[in-house]
Amino acid sequence: MSKRKITVALLTLWFVVTFASTLSCAAEQKYQDTFKVEKDSLADKGSNTYMVLQPGFKLILVDGKDTLTITVLDETKTVDGVKTRIIEERETKGGKLEEVSRNYFAINKSNGDIYYFGEDVDMYDENGKVTSHEGSWLSGVADAKFGLIMPGKPKVGDRYYQEVAPKVAMDRAEVVSVRETVKSPVGTFENCLKTKESSGLESGVENKLFAPGVGLLKDGGFKLAKIEVPARDTGLPDPVAKTFKTMFPKGKINKVDVDAENGVTVYDLEFKDGPTEKETDITADGTMLEFTVVVDAEDVPAAAMKTIRKAAEGGTIGRIEHIEISYETKNGKVVKLSETMTNYAVEITRDGKTTEIVVNADGDQT
Repeated sequence: MSKRKITVALLTLWFVVTFASTLSCAAEQKYQDTFKVEKDSLADKGSNTYMVLQPGFKLILVDGKDTLTITVLDETKTVDGVKTRIIEERETKGGKLEEVSRNYFAINKSNGDIYYFGEDVDMYDENGKVTSHEGSWLSGVADAKFGLIMPGKPKVGDRYYQEVAPKVAMDRAEVVSVRETVKSPVGTFENCLKTKESSGLESGVENKLFAPGVGLLKDGGFKLAKIEVPARDTGLPDPVAKTFKTMFPKGKINKVDVDAENGVTVYDLEFKDGPTEKETDITADGTMLEFTVVVDAEDVPAAAMKTIRKAAEGGTIGRIEHIEISYETKNGKVVKLSETMTNYAVEITRDGKTTEIVVNADGDQT
């Protein structure tokens, strides 16, 4: 090949590579820093898929001896003309309090977007004395504007500023995935959100992970170790509360547990409906998987009762629960059963030891 042809080929290659690179840069989405939302459409309570703003909801994350406790307080603060919900974050290091921040959020009830209106920060020394308020900012003060902390429906590639406080706080996030599987001390969750977070003021990047119906699972070395939900429907994520109140309008919750069942976030609610003890499992998206009610022996079908009495020979029959199952969880998904399953869970005490058996309506032990 002649030198001229080689030169032309190299120039052509350079042009193609440069043009492709230019297109790539142009196509790369900028971080959104302005959010058009009517302030009167914002509320101080609610939830979206990956964040809960219900008073009393608490997450406890650990990293060795260090802890990060995130609590939705039963307090509000008006910031930039908006009534916001306060979430307190308390971080300890080596058993000593290091930082406390009061963060201000509001949710757009129409699409689930949650906005960040600022924070008040207290930094502590080893003696428990406040040494600074570094990182504090409020929307509407010193050119600061509210940012987007959690989209209602995050999509891969979304880029947005969480904080817009020039020279103080310019944190931003990019949605990397909404299909992550994450193992944590509280269970294995699927369909988790992964974000890549950075700052417009500092170098460095970190990833965060969020579980549906729960919130923050992993932040740096911190991993979720405990979920605390108050025993009231107003402490539940919106879809869970809506289903519970629709199905049991007079129900009063006594206890709430949150589990990861086959990758799906499930709220186990124990409650009283009048004088009757009941229990239900509701997924984070509001699907009622099963319903349990305490019954008497005379309410159990004869075939099932025959099996129960045989199993209880030499012992005594205790609590009997009637269980109806309409859905099951499988590989991170909720699957509707072809027909509702009815089982009876029975406690049997013999020689001072209590065991449980489960039989179906036909008397078959499962």
